[in-house]
Amino acid sequence: MTLHPLYWLAPIAALATLLGGWLVVRYFQGKSSLMRHLSGVAAGYLVAVTLVRILPESIEQGGNGMAYWALGGFLAVHVIEHGISPHFHYGEETHAHEVTWLAGILALIGLSLHSFMDGMAITAAIRTQSSLGTLVFMGILLHRIPEGATISSIFLVRGFGARGSMLAAGGLALAAWLGAVSQEFLKLPVGPVLGLAAGLGLYVASSDLLPQAQKEKGWKSTLGLLTGTLLFLVTSALVQHNHGH
Repeated sequence: MTLHPLYWLAPIAALATLLGGWLVVRYFQGKSSLMRHLSGVAAGYLVAVTLVRILPESIEQGGNGMAYWALGGFLAVHVIEHGISPHFHYGEETHAHEVTWLAGILALIGLSLHSFMDGMAITAAIRTQSSLGTLVFMGILLHRIPEGATISSIFLVRGFGARGSMLAAGGLALAAWLGAVSQEFLKLPVGPVLGLAAGLGLYVASSDLLPQAQKEKGWKSTLGLLTGTLLFLVTSALVQHNHGH
């Protein structure tokens, strides 16, 4: 019996958040350069997969009106990240005096909503019965590592310690898994969910990940962006591109 992709792709993508948190707790606190490089790669991949595959698939599934869902997703992520949390940015948190206990909790709530949307996007992409499931999985896998690093860094600076930081990253991982499961059971229309995912991908790539990569001097951020784009092109060529509808 073949195991449904949901039961292994979604947990792996969710657990990538824990990996990012663990890396910060154990190795990369105060050494943010590697995470910035990964952010550049994730940004390049997300922009490519969103423009080339997710948005067109959303329109194919639900019509031209899906572009408005993408716009809504873009705006929703901004509200989630900067409306709910008054002090939020991706990457290593270094301003301990600005990060209150409440700000840390609000950042966790905001990123949990974002993670829930990620999980829904994986399931919706799998339901297209095409290579989109694999491609979306890769994009979410790449950007969840910096996301786990972000929440762990915020909690470390606030004094929650290694355990509290890992629990925060685990909360994001759980939210992503719940999003994937909820979409599987609710079976919301694929077109609008992918439209929201397209808006989410564009926002996270351009507003969260790329600004972090651009903190690296010279050509390094460009190299990361191009590497992510190339990774998408190679992955697209390797996976079978067929539709079940």
